[in-house]
Amino acid sequence: MLTQEKVSSINKKLNEFCEKNNVPGMAFAITSSGKPIYEKFYGYRDVDHKLPVNANTIFGVASITKSFAALAIMQLEDAGRLSVEDAVTKWLPEFKLPNKTYQENVQIHHLLTHSSGLPGMGAVNLARAESIRKDPDGEVLRPALFAEDDTPAIKTVIELMNEMAKTKYELLGAPGTAFNYSNEGYALLQGIIERASGQPFLDYMEENVLTPLNMNRSLFRTEDLDHFDNVTELYAYDKEGKVFHSPAWWDVGDIYTNGSLKTSITDLLKYAEVYCQHGTVNGTKILSEESVDKMVTPHITMPTEDTYGYGLQVDYFDGIKLFGHGGGIKGVSSHFKVVPSKDLAIAVIVNLAEVPVATITDIILKEILDVSTEESIKPTYVMDEESLQTYVGDYQSKEGQQVQTVISDGLLNLQIGKKQIPLHPYSENGFYTSEGQKVVFLMTKSGDVSGLFRGKRFIPKV
Repeated sequence: MLTQEKVSSINKKLNEFCEKNNVPGMAFAITSSGKPIYEKFYGYRDVDHKLPVNANTIFGVASITKSFAALAIMQLEDAGRLSVEDAVTKWLPEFKLPNKTYQENVQIHHLLTHSSGLPGMGAVNLARAESIRKDPDGEVLRPALFAEDDTPAIKTVIELMNEMAKTKYELLGAPGTAFNYSNEGYALLQGIIERASGQPFLDYMEENVLTPLNMNRSLFRTEDLDHFDNVTELYAYDKEGKVFHSPAWWDVGDIYTNGSLKTSITDLLKYAEVYCQHGTVNGTKILSEESVDKMVTPHITMPTEDTYGYGLQVDYFDGIKLFGHGGGIKGVSSHFKVVPSKDLAIAVIVNLAEVPVATITDIILKEILDVSTEESIKPTYVMDEESLQTYVGDYQSKEGQQVQTVISDGLLNLQIGKKQIPLHPYSENGFYTSEGQKVVFLMTKSGDVSGLFRGKRFIPKV
């Protein structure tokens, strides 16, 4: 499938990508029928000691973890322990929403698809607060959490629900009507998994996912990294864009379903085989084929026209269906995708946050699949500067997402810190970056901008 010409081309693209983004260390691999057909290990897991990355290096993978939580829910549905149509309050009577009608109508399905109506919130950040405050670099990398030193940290799903219940906020809409990526929603899934299974989440995952898939270099708790060798160090960008060593890991208390998984590229691709092989791997049934189909069905469409299943984003390249997920937090940029019709899986993990790994994954997948890599969106929509002024302003969510929009050189730009990202219009309220990432502005009935949608999140206008 991979000619020497394609291998050379992929090598070149990955080298250029890593150099451009100052990547300390990267693991990249492609499998076909469960066997590696391409591997690339760039740089170091420990730059100071020149220790290289290899197939068994353990990285964080952040929000790829969400697909594991969704898999566990579907296993429990297979076992008859729950239904995705169950009301969340059936399992979590502590769950409260500002709108009581909506509260009773939110189903597990809505948590899985980020369509519960929850806006960006700060509750999960409070679960991160303890580890970030202990991090010598924490105030620089996540200053919002340091505004109030006496803000109490939370650790458990029950404490998180209590925090949500006393927080004042407005829902984005009725359950099932609005997509907004919700860490709080996926934290709630841990509580449901534990109550439906009768086991702590970590025990359930070890018994039903990690051990059956022989993922023996995978774990959720940071303290368990001490039992492993060949673990990456973590790196971050400073305010000037230079990479520095920042070794402290960030946890989310005892809540693991948002992004706590640490794993190797080898183990991650063992997991991808669940979807390539329709639920049964090496003769072991991990999930029913029907439940795999549910996970990869596009249940909801985002304002950017991307679609989402259960813990997985669903995409199409020239009619070829593929799906996967990415993740990013301090010291982590990750992405994996599966193309079941071609029996292909691809994954990349980097030990540095804010690296656009999804972009390079898509570029290389398109090359392997012989899909055109030309931009699918062309700047055919023209806006004058007066029209662009409509979108200028400050945007911020309680989760901590923050961006400004400014006009520069006749273009609307996202201003993130000192960095400006030009936006090219493709529709009345839709723009895309030079790398093809969409930004959509959402409007009120009166024609005012209510917020923007970027990176799977709705960010309200201030």
